[in-house]
Amino acid sequence: MTTPKKRGTSFEYRVAYLLESFGFSWDRSGSSLGIDLKISRKGRLVYLISCKKTSKLGPIYLPRAEVERLQASAKETGAEGLVCFGFMRTPVLALGLGEISKLPDTRLYYKLQLGDGKPLKDVLKTAGF
Repeated sequence: MTTPKKRGTSFEYRVAYLLESFGFSWDRSGSSLGIDLKISRKGRLVYLISCKKTSKLGPIYLPRAEVERLQASAKETGAEGLVCFGFMRTPVLALGLGEISKLPDTRLYYKLQLGDGKPLKDVLKTAGF
């Protein structure tokens, strides 16, 4: 049986390898601090990524405090903050920090659903990578 932690770690590597196929280098955080991957290109930090994965078709509850930490780190480093997420058998989906603030929310969480986000490959192609 795959544990949620193992599923999450595998998803982080899936995201990292996808970005690597677009010419990025990456560094993975070994703990859950809200930033799972630091993505660089030509020595410059480009993305800070938080990853979320579920084996169901949704929803995923994204802690508001985690988004705030990602925003603060992105602002401090000049990198773009992204949340990459996936549901059962979906491609890697991505949302920028500005898009997250438009999601249904409560005082503590944002709610990610199957129709939210765009495939990460499309986001990277649109960004010119």
